[in-house]
Amino acid sequence: MRRRRDDLSRLALAAALAAFATAAAAGEIRQLESVGAVAIGGETTANEPPHDAAVRAALQEAAQRLALELLSADFDPIGAEPAIAQALGSDPFQYATVYRILEDRGERPALFVDDPEVESEYVVVVEAHLDVDRIRQRMAANGLLAPSGEARWVQVHVVIEGLESYGAYAALRRVLIEEGGARSTTPLEMERGRAVLQVVSDREASALLEALLAARPQNLRIVPLSARRGTLRLRVREVALTPAADASAGHPGAGAGAIDTPRRNRY
Repeated sequence: MRRRRDDLSRLALAAALAAFATAAAAGEIRQLESVGAVAIGGETTANEPPHDAAVRAALQEAAQRLALELLSADFDPIGAEPAIAQALGSDPFQYATVYRILEDRGERPALFVDDPEVESEYVVVVEAHLDVDRIRQRMAANGLLAPSGEARWVQVHVVIEGLESYGAYAALRRVLIEEGGARSTTPLEMERGRAVLQVVSDREASALLEALLAARPQNLRIVPLSARRGTLRLRVREVALTPAADASAGHPGAGAGAIDTPRRNRY
């Protein structure tokens, strides 16, 4: 029995040393949380169990979000997404040194999957430790990194309270990108009257709030609730533009009617 315990101890020590060596060899590691969702009965789940497909989707989303953070400001974040997906490929496990499932939400009515025909989806929340150097190399190999170097980006959770319309939600995301310098605005939570976005930009919460208030979008009323490290809380309401305001803004019809009624679960 004692010999067995010694053998197990040696195996545990070897495993710990191997994990340490792997982490050291990986270089810079970033920890991200991401949501993975796949349609039940879709093409993805036809090839592997829904749980495994959702984990893969979560790691893919985390790797693409990190890649987006590495981009130079010269790139349009929305237009770059297809190129990033192509550069990283279909195997996100190669970028994750370690990952664990924080929540296995299982099968539920469709919310994250962007397809009006999908009725149900499988959802997991994953914490991933990603190899930044490996992602950077893939991005550079595909010409997506500017030679001038990379900017440093920060993540801010933007909590939106008092939502009364999808138009207000969509308009705020647009302002965050156009005026707040956001690289990405990823929805983490969405429920009646409330949403949470994970915003990647070059500004902390207080500076991001200043940019939003300075922008003064005419079709939004933004009321700051709090701005602490890593979290910005806002109350947002959509307001209709008068024809004169539309003309002065240079966006004819840019008021409430400019944002079409979305499909179910569209983001």
